[in-house]
Amino acid sequence: MKPVPYGRMGLVIAAVNLFALPAMAQPSALVEDIEAAGSELSFMDYVEPGDVVTLAAGERLVLGYFASCIQETITGGTVTIGTKESTVAGGTVRKVEVPCDAGQVELAEGQANNSGVVAFRGTGDASARPAERPTLTLYGASPLIRSDVAGSLVIERVDRPGKAVEMDIPPGATDMAAEDVVLEAGGIYRARLRAGGGERALVFDIDAFAEGGDQPKLSRLIRF
Repeated sequence: MKPVPYGRMGLVIAAVNLFALPAMAQPSALVEDIEAAGSELSFMDYVEPGDVVTLAAGERLVLGYFASCIQETITGGTVTIGTKESTVAGGTVRKVEVPCDAGQVELAEGQANNSGVVAFRGTGDASARPAERPTLTLYGASPLIRSDVAGSLVIERVDRPGKAVEMDIPPGATDMAAEDVVLEAGGIYRARLRAGGGERALVFDIDAFAEGGDQPKLSRLIRF
């Protein structure tokens, strides 16, 4: 039985042009691993419903579906991406459900409204900060950051004093497990990404039973 995310709440904020993205189809899954010489996909790419991936015999694709928390390991065949799972013809697929906060991963246009990620201009107006309530639960204690922009990342404890994690991150994936960063299970944190004079932020909590290190990617994913 999948744990019920803690502290879910709707969050709708009018985002400014900072970090704005063109209108696009909603990604439904994340490429967690791929071994396919002829594919243009790479690690941590998004795929959308209707996308088709062709794998030669022995080639492998690992997908994590946001809405269903299903991890698929697909070997060979033609893969058609769905909303909650893939259709595979001529290959094999192994499906495993992993703990994840399924509500967080459905990003709206601009990637702000449904994810709990708040975009706002400048960093000096305290009244513009998001409420100190988690909008996302991680089930792994070493976050995996997925961002479309480079910037300065700060992760700080908000429910009690604690040492902040600060680092510059590139576009793409930054894996805290590789940096030996382990947050405290049960803790509440704020992640802030600053870039180009503006900021994105979200407040998240760590499940009480979460462990550090290389846990399933969907279990510890933060999307900016």
